[in-house]
Amino acid sequence: MQLKTLVQDCLYVNWALPSERLPRLPAPLRYDLHAVDSGGQYGFVSALLFRQKGLRMTAVPWIKLTYSQLNLRFYVVDDHGVPSVFFRTLMVPPWVAPLARVAGQPFLGPGLLDYPRPSRQRQAPSWRWRATARGTLLLAARQAAPRAQPQPAIGSWESTCDYFRRRDRGYVRAGAGLRRIETTHVPTTLWPMAVDVHRDSLLRRLLDFPTGESLPEVHSAWLCPEMPLHFSLAPVGRGALPRGVPAPG
Repeated sequence: MQLKTLVQDCLYVNWALPSERLPRLPAPLRYDLHAVDSGGQYGFVSALLFRQKGLRMTAVPWIKLTYSQLNLRFYVVDDHGVPSVFFRTLMVPPWVAPLARVAGQPFLGPGLLDYPRPSRQRQAPSWRWRATARGTLLLAARQAAPRAQPQPAIGSWESTCDYFRRRDRGYVRAGAGLRRIETTHVPTTLWPMAVDVHRDSLLRRLLDFPTGESLPEVHSAWLCPEMPLHFSLAPVGRGALPRGVPAPG
């Protein structure tokens, strides 16, 4: 299945989590881990909050959908050694929920998504994103110069962006196996951002954090004003998932 869309005003927020805090992955995926000076291994998780404009299948291009989305993704390596993304869950407005279920997406459930349009409000000093579904994620962000990263550091600002963005292969659970998503990325403008997390109960729930345990500080963040995206969905081997792997969300 071939699909096209235009991603608009995508806020990309990244955290580094210790390996013991990362959820189990379905085989054959493994985490892309990084050592830190103090010891231990860390992997990355990102929350992407964006507006998807004109999503359509290439076979029926006259049917187009536009809606906001939140998705949660981890950075992995597949059995071919290809750096990839594992999509843990996504949240969409209530009217899109039936379509997400039919498409077999890692669907959290319908939620309330209140997002700004920074590309149309460039003079604003900051913007706020809110996503609510049995918990709330409330973020405030503003444009800022690239800053020194907490460990694990990936390298320069450009290297950090490339590490997260230039992964053309993604995976989602599909029944007892996986579905692979092949994407085509194009160079695009990125705004470095400083992000303040005001409420994080939704994200802590999705990451299975114990009550009262705080998220680490934001590792890095940016905003992509606009990016065309072309992707395809294909099943992969349907081996059984490891025992104990939780359902999305």
